[in-house]
Amino acid sequence: MPDRVLVVDDAAHLRDLLTLLLDIEDDFEVVGTAADGAQALSVAAGLAPDVVLLDLAMPVMDGMSALPELRRQLPDARIVIFSGFEHRALAEQALAAGADDYIEKGTSVTHLVDRLRALRT
Repeated sequence: MPDRVLVVDDAAHLRDLLTLLLDIEDDFEVVGTAADGAQALSVAAGLAPDVVLLDLAMPVMDGMSALPELRRQLPDARIVIFSGFEHRALAEQALAAGADDYIEKGTSVTHLVDRLRALRT
C-alpha cells in the first residue's frame, strides 16, 4: 500500500510538481495539497496522510506555526519540513518542534524520495 502524502506549499507550481513526481512512484500517493498551514490543518484530519511535506515560509500560517497542531492531529504521520531555508538553526528548531526530517528545497528528486522512504517504520 502506498504512503498517502499531503503536500503543503504556497507555490502552486511546486505543489503540482511534487504531486506529479511523487505520484509516479509506486509507494507514494498524493491525497491532498494545501497552500498554507491553516489549509493543511483543515484538510489533514480528513485525509489522514502518512506523510506531510510541509513548507516553512507561507502566508496566513507558516509551517512552524502549523507543525505542533499537525503533530497533535496526526501523531503517527511523518512530518517532513521541505524548505528553501538552509539554516541549521531552523532545521534544529523544526526537529525539536516535532518534525521527523528537514529537507532543503533544491535537493534532487531522487534524494527527496529516498529520504521519505528512509522515514518509514
